[in-house]
Amino acid sequence: MMNFKHIFILFIVVILSSVIALFIRNRIESNYKAELRFDVLKYDFDTLTNEFDSEYYFVYQNIGNKPMRIIDIKTSCGCTIPYWNPGELAPFEKDSFKVTYNYEIKGYFMKEIMVYSNSETSPDRLEILGYVPFE
Repeated sequence: MMNFKHIFILFIVVILSSVIALFIRNRIESNYKAELRFDVLKYDFDTLTNEFDSEYYFVYQNIGNKPMRIIDIKTSCGCTIPYWNPGELAPFEKDSFKVTYNYEIKGYFMKEIMVYSNSETSPDRLEILGYVPFE
């Protein structure tokens, strides 16, 4: 037959075990994350002399140990259009996404690109800049 002392000890053991298990789980999960690294953060088109839209591919890598996914890419204006793969990127794999700049917008430009993902660094800020001469 269990008395109060045995019940109390059992209660303490259960509580202590739960706290230790929760601590270990949190430590493991904190080390399991997606982390995004870009090869280039700013790209300079310089002077665009062609008469069609220009594009650049931003290369990135998931350097974390959890699958990474780009959720959205926002640009500072409608003249800059991103195209990306909506799928997941496994740990240590590389991919790229395309950014197109509209040639019809003349003059100097500097546009911001914000990449939203499940990475620890999200949102990541990128830039494109250049000049489109007036004809």
